[in-house]
Amino acid sequence: MKKASLNPTPPAGAAPERRLSKRLPAALILLAAGAVLLWLFLTAREGKIYNPSRLQSEFVTVEEAEVLNISYDTVSVDRDSVDGVEKGNQRALVRLRSGLFAGETREIYYMIGAFAGPKLRVGDRIAVLQVRDETDGALQELSYFQYDRSPMILAVLGFFVLTVLLVGGKTGLRSLLGLGVTVAALIWIFCPMWMKGASPVPLAMGLCAMVSVVSFVLLGGTSKKILCAILATLAGVALAAAFGALAQRLCRVTSYNLYDVNGEIADLVTLQTRSYPVRVHGILTAGILIAALGAVMDVAMSLSSALAELKRVNPALGPRELWRSGMNIGRDMVGTMTNTLILAFVGTSLVTVLRIWAQGPSWRMLLSSAYFSVELISALSSSIGVVLTVPLTAGVGALFFAGSRKAGEKPQN
Repeated sequence: MKKASLNPTPPAGAAPERRLSKRLPAALILLAAGAVLLWLFLTAREGKIYNPSRLQSEFVTVEEAEVLNISYDTVSVDRDSVDGVEKGNQRALVRLRSGLFAGETREIYYMIGAFAGPKLRVGDRIAVLQVRDETDGALQELSYFQYDRSPMILAVLGFFVLTVLLVGGKTGLRSLLGLGVTVAALIWIFCPMWMKGASPVPLAMGLCAMVSVVSFVLLGGTSKKILCAILATLAGVALAAAFGALAQRLCRVTSYNLYDVNGEIADLVTLQTRSYPVRVHGILTAGILIAALGAVMDVAMSLSSALAELKRVNPALGPRELWRSGMNIGRDMVGTMTNTLILAFVGTSLVTVLRIWAQGPSWRMLLSSAYFSVELISALSSSIGVVLTVPLTAGVGALFFAGSRKAGEKPQN
C-alpha cells in the first residue's frame, strides 16, 4: 500500500494561476507608471512650443543629398597640423534626395577643415541646409551641413541592440525597454517641462524615481529583492543630490558656473528674455541626479541580488550576518565603481583638462576656478551616492531577507 504523499500534486491549472498571480502586481505597477509617464508627456506638449532658431522653421530644413561631381578642389594637408588635418575648399554638384526639391541638382561651395565638414568624394551622401523663401517658397540657399552619418549611427545602434539581445536574451530585452523609457523620459518629458518653468531638481528626482521603478520591475517583477533595490536607489540618488547642493553652497558656485565652451548657458539665459520661464538654477544638481542614477541602480541591484542569494543558500543567516556580508560585498563594488565615475567625468572633459593643463595654472588658481569646483562637485557627488548606496542596500536587505521561514518553504527573493 502506497503512503499518502505529503505534497500532493496540485490540480491542473494551479501553476499557471500562481504564475499569473505573481505577474499581476508587476503588470499593474507598469500600467500605472506608464499612465503617469503618458500624462506627463501629454502635459509637456501642451502650450507654447519652443522655436529657438531658423533651423526649426518650415522654411529651413536639413535634407539628404548625393555628391555627383566635384568641379573644384583645393583641399590639402595643413602644414601646421601635427595630425595631418586637411583644409581647403570644394565645389560640388549634388542631387537632392529628400524634401520639396528631391531629384533636382544644385551646386554648392564649401570649406573643409578640422572644425568644418570632412572632405567629400563622388557618391557621398551628405546633409545639406536648405533655405526657402518665406513668400513664394522658392529655393533660396543650399549649403553643406555635414556628412550624412545617420545610416552609420543607426547601424551602430542596431549592433548594440543585437548584441544585448544575443547575450542577455529576455533580460536583455527588458533592459532595452527600461533604457527606452529612460531616454524618452529625459527627452520628451524633462526637457519640455523644464522649458515650461518646472524646477529641474524635483522634476529630475521624480523622473529618476519613475525610471527606477519601471526598470527594476521590468527586470525582476515584484519581490523583496526588487523593492530593496528600488528603495536603496532612491535614497542613494537623493543623498548624492543633497551632497551636491551642499557642496555648491559651500564653494559658492551655481549652475551659471557650468563650463560654457559653446555658449550653451548663455543661450539658456537668453530664453528668459523670450518669455520662457526656464530655471537655470538647479540644472547642476539635476545633472548630478541623472548622472548618479545608473551607477546607483547598478550597485543597489547587484548587492540586493547577492543578499537574496545568500539568504537562499543559508536560511539561518540573521540581520547582523546579512549586514556584514552586504558590507563586505559592497566594499569591493565601491573600489571599482568610484573609479568608473571619476574616470567617466574626466573622459568626457578630457579636452578641457588638457587645455587647462597646457596653460600651466598654479594650484591656487586651479582650485579657485569655478570650472574645477563644478566638475569636482559633480564627480564626487555621484561617487558619494554610490558609496552610501552600499550601507543603505545592506541595511534594507538585512531587514527584508532576515525573516525566518518554515521548513520546506521556498524563499521569496
